[in-house]
Amino acid sequence: MRYHRQGRHYSPASRSPSQGDWRQIICGIHTVEEALRHGRRRLEAIWLTEGKDAKRFKEISDLAAERATPIVFTAVSRLTDVSGTSSHQGVVAFVAPSSPLTLEQCVAHTLNQHPIPPLAILDGVKDPRNFGAIIRSAAVFGIGGIVIPTHRAVDITATVAKTAAGGLEHVPIVQVTNISQCIDYLKRQGFWIIGTSESAEVSCQAYVYPSPLVLVFGEEGEGISSLVRRRCDGLVKIPGGGGLHSLNVAVAAAVLFYEVVGCHHSGAGTGFQ
Repeated sequence: MRYHRQGRHYSPASRSPSQGDWRQIICGIHTVEEALRHGRRRLEAIWLTEGKDAKRFKEISDLAAERATPIVFTAVSRLTDVSGTSSHQGVVAFVAPSSPLTLEQCVAHTLNQHPIPPLAILDGVKDPRNFGAIIRSAAVFGIGGIVIPTHRAVDITATVAKTAAGGLEHVPIVQVTNISQCIDYLKRQGFWIIGTSESAEVSCQAYVYPSPLVLVFGEEGEGISSLVRRRCDGLVKIPGGGGLHSLNVAVAAAVLFYEVVGCHHSGAGTGFQ
């Protein structure tokens, strides 16, 4: 895509990303800054809101200049249109197309780390904000990757990326056509599969987690599907003493990530076996 100079502004000379030129859109100040800083994925262009205080975007502008990423100033309405959300904070970036990460590649990379980080499987999580929050927690606690199904689940949208607040630059996301077959493959590679369920008899605090490990989370209100549940090597629950008996799936994932990874790294809790 070419850009024409119009005073202090630039605008695309031909088609826009909303017409299908782009594989993925991310938005939000922190999200775009992290994408530029980490450099794992190449950004084709960054669009900024017209008329905003330039200081707000100084870090983005500086990082974009270092990476020779074009910057376009455009109307707020156009940012909302291409990102599909009004919560873009005046910043939208377009990620260059790249080959999707395969399950085999993710597993090989994970098993080469020491200690081996857990993986997570999301069995049908459909809310983009929940998905984004899970990615953010996974990035904080060093989860090795997140596996999602290609159908009947949320995809990586601009809302997911913004909620993840840069987490997509640190956590590999793998899409598979069949979660049950994915679990069978992971078991053949030596992984233990631990699911989460409100009806489980064992508390997540009392469980001794084996390694390498996969944590499985289901959609709110539905939980893990029966096919996936039968493939789990164990089930754990998060105990609570309040009036409610269930947690938002994103909160539940953060609790389990901390229990498995955070306590292990600090030398407290049950940790890995």
